[in-house]
Amino acid sequence: MNRLLKHRQHWFRTVVLLRGAKKLILAACLAFSVLLLGSCRAEKRPEVRRVPVAEIEKTYGRLFAVANEPTADQHGTGDRIGLFRDDSGTVWGIPLAIDGSNVLACAPPALRDAPPSDTIPDSSFEIIGAANEPTGWRGGTGKFGLLLRDTQGQLSWRPVAAVDLKTGPVCLSQSEPVQPLIYYRLVRQSAAK
Repeated sequence: MNRLLKHRQHWFRTVVLLRGAKKLILAACLAFSVLLLGSCRAEKRPEVRRVPVAEIEKTYGRLFAVANEPTADQHGTGDRIGLFRDDSGTVWGIPLAIDGSNVLACAPPALRDAPPSDTIPDSSFEIIGAANEPTGWRGGTGKFGLLLRDTQGQLSWRPVAAVDLKTGPVCLSQSEPVQPLIYYRLVRQSAAK
């Protein structure tokens, strides 16, 4: 009987210790997860103020086309993006916003000095439109591209890459989830000789 009682007491202490250890392990895992997720969070960058398009046109040239930004990480069609062409022929993709009847634009200061994100054909090609490639599902939209027309009237589609601004203030989406928007700096290729 005494032996049975000692065995039960030993078993009870073992169970209590294991339950306590299990709680400690779970608490440690939870704390580690919180720290890990906290370190993965994107740094909070200041937001760029939206200004009237006329103000942006002074630096980036005239607005000539509008489309939607691609939305790999958000649902829907994304915020609007305007295409501006400066005097050198560089095409700038800059986020647009509608505030009542006002059209506003948002350009981070670092965009002006960013390296080109992609090239577009020489000036013998005219940009006649811009859109996102369809993805076949409603979770977002595909890569951003330009519809071009050459001097013979032939049409072609050209996907283009975005600028990656890693530092400084950013423009944020107007729709959920709120996230940094993207920009384009597209330079013309030299004419073929």
